[in-house]
Amino acid sequence: MNVSGLSIMTRKTLVVRRFGPDAWSRFYRSAAGVHACFGSLITAETPVPLPAFLRFQDALMERFFKDDEISYGQLGREASRFAVRDGPLKALLDAGDFASVVASLPKFHRRYFEESTTWSEAAITEEGVSFKVHDLPQWHPYFEHFVVGYIAEILEMFCANPIRAVRLQGGSGKQYHYLLRSAPNDEETEQVPASEIGKAAPSDVTGNLSARELEVLLLVADGRTNEEIGVTLGISKKTAQHHVAHGYRKLGVTGRVGATVWLAQRGFVGNRH
Repeated sequence: MNVSGLSIMTRKTLVVRRFGPDAWSRFYRSAAGVHACFGSLITAETPVPLPAFLRFQDALMERFFKDDEISYGQLGREASRFAVRDGPLKALLDAGDFASVVASLPKFHRRYFEESTTWSEAAITEEGVSFKVHDLPQWHPYFEHFVVGYIAEILEMFCANPIRAVRLQGGSGKQYHYLLRSAPNDEETEQVPASEIGKAAPSDVTGNLSARELEVLLLVADGRTNEEIGVTLGISKKTAQHHVAHGYRKLGVTGRVGATVWLAQRGFVGNRH
């Protein structure tokens, strides 16, 4: 699998804007010293081998950004603003109406990857936009958190309200599934229906969970602490703890194991590898 050189060009633009051209030059020279492919001319059309690109991406995050989910998502949003608003992918949004934009999302995904079996699908639902990616060559935060941030920013360009990505499946393995939806405040009571997970669940129980409580409990099932949940979602540790406690009470469980078993039995979590 190769990654389009457009990814490198985008990172150059973002680093230069934030840190200046000298910072990019120093970083790029060090990367070229490690990976021979970066010694050649890289344009938006140049295929970059995946292993070299991921090591380049890891080094870039270590040098200029935090290496966490939030930073990857923010970087994806910045990359989207450049490539779609001002850069080479602007024409992909010329269709104009929202339905056409959602239908074109897989085109953005394919634009960055060559000689790969990975593919994506997007659909408008009553709750937002369902976005799924299948057959990843491997799991890496770039493939999930960066890409989802990129897609969320595209949707925000066509919506008045902020867009938040709710992970329904992911964090490892070969595929993931997100619901991209309106982002009300942390105390929202709007429901995320079981249909978005793809499995049936008893409505008398699931219907009591708010979208944020479901999102938090999925992170609990993923092994995150309250502090880690807070960092991931951009909320305080105390607020995360509040949502966890409310979720436990609504499910009728007393702890992490009980919540994870409840979610697994109803198809919310499962084998992610």
